[in-house]
Amino acid sequence: MPSVLAQLVADPDKFLARPPTEATVWHQPAEPLTAVLSLESVDTLVAEGSLRAAMLSVVLGGQRQPATAYTWGQRPTQPGFADVVRPAELTVLLDRGATLVLESLHRTWPPVGHLCRQLSREIGMPVQANAYLTPAGAQGFAHHHDTHSVLIVQTVGSKTWQVSPPIVTDPLEHQPFRASMVTDEHRRRFAEPVLEVVLRRGDVLWVPRGWIHNGFATDEASLHLSLSLPPITPYWVATELVRGLDVDERFRRDLPWGFGQDPQLRREVVAEVVDLLAEALADLDRTEAADRLAQRWRRYFLEPQRRPVETVLGAPVGPDTAVRSVPEAVCGTDRLPDGRLRLHLADTAVVLDPPTVDPVTVRLVDADRTWTARDLDLPETVAVELVRGLLRAGVVRREPHAPASIRA
Repeated sequence: MPSVLAQLVADPDKFLARPPTEATVWHQPAEPLTAVLSLESVDTLVAEGSLRAAMLSVVLGGQRQPATAYTWGQRPTQPGFADVVRPAELTVLLDRGATLVLESLHRTWPPVGHLCRQLSREIGMPVQANAYLTPAGAQGFAHHHDTHSVLIVQTVGSKTWQVSPPIVTDPLEHQPFRASMVTDEHRRRFAEPVLEVVLRRGDVLWVPRGWIHNGFATDEASLHLSLSLPPITPYWVATELVRGLDVDERFRRDLPWGFGQDPQLRREVVAEVVDLLAEALADLDRTEAADRLAQRWRRYFLEPQRRPVETVLGAPVGPDTAVRSVPEAVCGTDRLPDGRLRLHLADTAVVLDPPTVDPVTVRLVDADRTWTARDLDLPETVAVELVRGLLRAGVVRREPHAPASIRA
């Protein structure tokens, strides 16, 4: 299976070892990466009538428009459809130069979801995706920073980008860009960006977390995919460690009243809690804490694709049912003391018993060949039940990837 990262950056190994700390451009071949998202893809998503307000934003004049401007809102419609996007309203807004922002596209457009899962597996980080469609000569958001690093992939048309150094270094999720951050000195810097580039189909721009960027379409419409990488930081680890202290009743008790009024009391309380923190963290089981944090971190990853109708109502799984492994479904493994292997998925875990570990794991890393329960060299009933469980979990899929016959 071709590497997704190799389609995005010129030197994948160098990128993985040390992601660039400054904005970087790679001029990559347009295919096959740009095929995951086209203008027709956007029309299909919108025309199907299943997008809701949380899945699409509209930006006009640099400002997000209220959802009522492009959903059914208070207009008469079927119950439960008030927040469904109306294609007719989007037509009007696009004609006025609005930018359409397809939010969480990794969940609404399967080709993008597949790309994000593959990239996540290659880099060991969660990957999420938005897309931005901007008419010719128009602009979505002006200068701003993101609280995550982003790979911008131009899939249709072209867009000019201006990039400047951060105002806030490595901003956290609760430190979004605000116009009040910008001083006259910053504005002078924006006028002389350290990078100005026109991205064309297939080009990729890396914008590290916190870097100021400003994009606007050229004389043609622009569609780009924004692949965001939520950061894992010492702040996140520290926050999660403190969150785990809720099992300690010393941190749940009431503190003395008057905290807001009595300066001496405030000082005493803060000193007491700091001492408690130091004691609790010193006694922490670091291995258990690391495992707990890993489990929480995996929740940022995209869960495997699953096909419930095919799994439950499709042809029964037998010893010769051909399947293909989905390596990107697994975002971590643990060998348990009793010899079992736990496969961590984003939303659950699958545990393999010792006799099944070796024959399964050697196949789970290979997505290029098909195999059957019979190939596992296990008792037939054990092997068939194992394949059935892996299908339910989304760790393998049927090959060919289509429902056979649906059982009544």
